[in-house]
Amino acid sequence: MKLLRIDLNRGEGQFEELENPLAGGRYLTSRLIKTEVPPRCNPLGAENKLILACGPLAGRGISSAGRLSVGCKSPLTGGIKEANAGGTAGDALARAGLRAVVLEGQAPEWQILVIDNGGFKFLPATSYLGVGNFELARRLYADFGRDYALVTIGQAGEQQLYAAGVAVTDVYGRPSRLAARGGVGAVMGSKHIKAILIPRKVGPVPEPASKEAFTAARLAFNKLVAGSDRVKTLTEYGTPETMGLTNALGALPTLNFRQGTFAGAEAIGGDAVYRLIEERGGEGKHSERCMDSCVIRCSTVIPDRDGKEIVAPLEYETLCLMGSNLGVADLDAIARWNYWCNDWGLDTIEIGAALAVMAEAGRATFGDAASFTTLLEEIPRNTLTGRLLGMGAGYCGRVLGVKRVPTVKNQAISGYDPRGVKGTGITYITSPMGADHTAGLTVFAPVDHHQAAGQKELSRQMQIGRAAYDALGLCAFLMSATAAHPQKVVDMLNAIYNTRLPAGYLNELGLEVLQTELEFNRQAGMKGEDEGLPEFMRKEKLFPYNLTWDITEEELAGIFNV
Repeated sequence: MKLLRIDLNRGEGQFEELENPLAGGRYLTSRLIKTEVPPRCNPLGAENKLILACGPLAGRGISSAGRLSVGCKSPLTGGIKEANAGGTAGDALARAGLRAVVLEGQAPEWQILVIDNGGFKFLPATSYLGVGNFELARRLYADFGRDYALVTIGQAGEQQLYAAGVAVTDVYGRPSRLAARGGVGAVMGSKHIKAILIPRKVGPVPEPASKEAFTAARLAFNKLVAGSDRVKTLTEYGTPETMGLTNALGALPTLNFRQGTFAGAEAIGGDAVYRLIEERGGEGKHSERCMDSCVIRCSTVIPDRDGKEIVAPLEYETLCLMGSNLGVADLDAIARWNYWCNDWGLDTIEIGAALAVMAEAGRATFGDAASFTTLLEEIPRNTLTGRLLGMGAGYCGRVLGVKRVPTVKNQAISGYDPRGVKGTGITYITSPMGADHTAGLTVFAPVDHHQAAGQKELSRQMQIGRAAYDALGLCAFLMSATAAHPQKVVDMLNAIYNTRLPAGYLNELGLEVLQTELEFNRQAGMKGEDEGLPEFMRKEKLFPYNLTWDITEEELAGIFNV
């Protein structure tokens, strides 16, 4: 496998052989950022790099193994960042013979990067500027044909807003799979790259070292995934079903994290989404796949009253941060906002949290969907209000003088109040990534989430496991079925690359990724005050169970020491 390194200043590039054939995904992006990017550099300057990488299992028909990692120094947190997305780009990259594309410097003019025919070329992007991801995809498909995976930014990335993500097309051509968190879209915008086109049908990846062993290992892995009860639930209901669990735990972010339950939860939870799709019919669906070969098929397609698609998918995190967190129990409104964020290229978690901060400042009203719509409509207009909102919750709080701001490392806390799911709260504090549930979600573990005992070790193991899966390009939703069977993953790697990795390899891999990232953050100057929960979460009891945060930062020190 090769790495394509491009000097954007000169419009030149070169292919490099990858020394370690197992290097990919979050491992590769974080390793390159750690070794090549000055930790104190301006995240939107020429010294930062944007790296797109697939995992070593991509393009081989393994369920949910084609995720794309996008890495850089984050303009939002000031530390290292890897955000990953499903869709078609990861598998396409592998079939093009590439493990990663490294974008260095800054193009003098807006460009489109086309990877094709064993090489690459730049084309002017002027005619594509100012449009959202969906119109951009339509134009690119009209101009270049549909045999490409698209990696794009909307208006938010062009504006270099810190909540901007990078969009990836799914198997149906929608640019709705976002590597959303940390401002990776702003970094792509700072490089003056509007879109990257990767051919989807170049050819097969290299044959595995042992084809027979790999075929057997892949079959065993996919069968394990398909038989999981959790996977079956995801297939039927998608991630919206998580709302019932978090609401019952009293950990559902509600009214800017003032309480842990929401009276309207049933109106926007998994059952409500399921019924809406059933009743409206039309283009609505319960289970679509975002990438080739996925057997989970957890993506919902939300129809409007006429049966036309509003958005796909609608995830729990969006329903939570743009629903219960705002006091809004209107599926149509949330779905429409979700579509706008996908189109403009924005993280719905960060924007939902920022909207709540604006409501704290009196610029919107909790429970009034129209007031939030008015604010959101400012973003593509590039107004001062729109730019403030697009910079995320932390910046909104500072500018508007709001103290109640739910962030860690300046990144918005996701859909699990840490006082109610304490293991995930530890993840928010100790992860190199900021308040990111994908870095180590603990809510599905069979433990008492209200008690502090055992949560540190639970978070540690979940973070190590998630980092390893990110490094391999594997979807986190696989973990409910496969995390307890690391040998199933190792068997595939050994069969493909003729290695003799032990079952403990995944643990070693995940720990190495985390230690690499933590060292970059240390060199970037991140200090203790960047790590802890906001003051109101440390002092207030969470209604209705009067839950408190009773874990000190001193207790969490050295969580990843061997």
